[in-house]
Amino acid sequence: MKVPGKINLYLKITRRCPDGYHEISSLFLPLSAPADDVTWHPDAGDGIRLVSDFAADGENLMCRAAARYAARAGLTPTWRFTLDKHIPVAAGMGGGSADAAAVLRLLNEHYRALTPAALSALAAEIGADVPFFLTGVPAVATGIGDRLEPLAAVPPVPVVLVNPRFPVSARWAYRALEPDRIGPDDSGRLERLLTALRQGDPAGVAAELYNDLAPALYRKFPLLRELRDFLRANGGLNAEITGSGSTIYAIAASIDDAAALADRVKHRYGDTMLVYPALAGAV
Repeated sequence: MKVPGKINLYLKITRRCPDGYHEISSLFLPLSAPADDVTWHPDAGDGIRLVSDFAADGENLMCRAAARYAARAGLTPTWRFTLDKHIPVAAGMGGGSADAAAVLRLLNEHYRALTPAALSALAAEIGADVPFFLTGVPAVATGIGDRLEPLAAVPPVPVVLVNPRFPVSARWAYRALEPDRIGPDDSGRLERLLTALRQGDPAGVAAELYNDLAPALYRKFPLLRELRDFLRANGGLNAEITGSGSTIYAIAASIDDAAALADRVKHRYGDTMLVYPALAGAV
């Protein structure tokens, strides 16, 4: 199963919860690239095993997802999963959550033990972003990210993703959030962003990008600010960090412009960066 990541075109932190989670308002778009590849082997000996040559937090989420599905469905697992990892780890692209959702989808497509609502509830127990990846369609997320309002079909947005090959802890990013940023947004930014997205207007989308976590990340990691400025100066309509970082993305006017911008990044930074021209919102 091909497992794509996501970007957040908008991320507003609306409330800090007593349990340490944060409530958000966000706009999630799935990506055409990069994508992990998850395979399930149903009769592979007792227990749950994961085979991957890439050590990652997402692997733990995959095993947790399988174990909780087995318990909820009353199954005795004899399962092996293989993971071919391409989505960077701790990059704000939801790779670990996407892999966990893939496990739930593969299991439930076979056993059909849980209703869609029950599967979504189980996904939320594993991680705040996991419910989004069960369907992977563009959506506005609220709550801790688990309450989703899917969008009707929207034109995909050309983007260039740049990952600087270092991880950022989501826990650190949320702890570094400036307290005065937490609260509702009455600016109308999300509504304007949704309008531009539905109209297929990349420039309108680019004008409304927002991420409450970004200022602390730019202060901590000056390279991210440098990348943002480079993307803006070399053909990107605008650029912003996705999620808790470290990946930064630029909106492009067209697929050709995205490819040209990706080439400029590769020419300037060489192999020090992972660079992906992609479509955001494509499903």
